[in-house]
Amino acid sequence: MAIKWRNKIEQYITITGFVAGVIGLIYFGVFAYQLVNARSSEVLQLLKKIL
Repeated sequence: MAIKWRNKIEQYITITGFVAGVIGLIYFGVFAYQLVNARSSEVLQLLKKIL
């Protein structure tokens, strides 16, 4: 990495922040995926009722 840290504390904060960001993105992706799946199954059930 090209980043120069002044001390170890900054390095740990940066790494922790990066890891937290990645975990947050994964969590959001799973949440959005579940939401879309729930919606699509509801839409399919509505279509079956109409047809």
